[in-house]
Amino acid sequence: MKFAGALLSFALLFTTACEKTVVTRGYALDFSDFSKIIVGKDDAQAVFEKVGSPTIRSSVENEKGGYSWYYAYKRTEKNGFLDPKVLEQKTIAVNFDSQGIVRSITESTGEKEIALVKEKTETAGKNAGIFGETFGGLGKYRKRYEK
Repeated sequence: MKFAGALLSFALLFTTACEKTVVTRGYALDFSDFSKIIVGKDDAQAVFEKVGSPTIRSSVENEKGGYSWYYAYKRTEKNGFLDPKVLEQKTIAVNFDSQGIVRSITESTGEKEIALVKEKTETAGKNAGIFGETFGGLGKYRKRYEK
């Protein structure tokens, strides 16, 4: 009886561990909503009202003083312990000029690989060992603030 229970548990674990999981992240609305934006006329407030808040806002201005809003969407499928597979990915960039008026809307699909740098950057300062970390604060005190 114990063997049958263990076999049933193993079979249940084996079948559920390989189940496919589909995950959707990012912009949830229909991308056809971007056709409502009028290039050269609409400002950031109008874009916000027509398509909603962006996934990412550019943190720096471009060379002409403008900025961009990015609406991203990604759907992946993960099968068991394997790496996720990208099923669909899309990014739409709404580019504004320095006055805040929409200048262009660009769309990109596909995934770009970002190479990670594994080197360390040395920082200035002292490198205290375990002894210095443990006993380095002894004898240091703050003076009380007196009025």
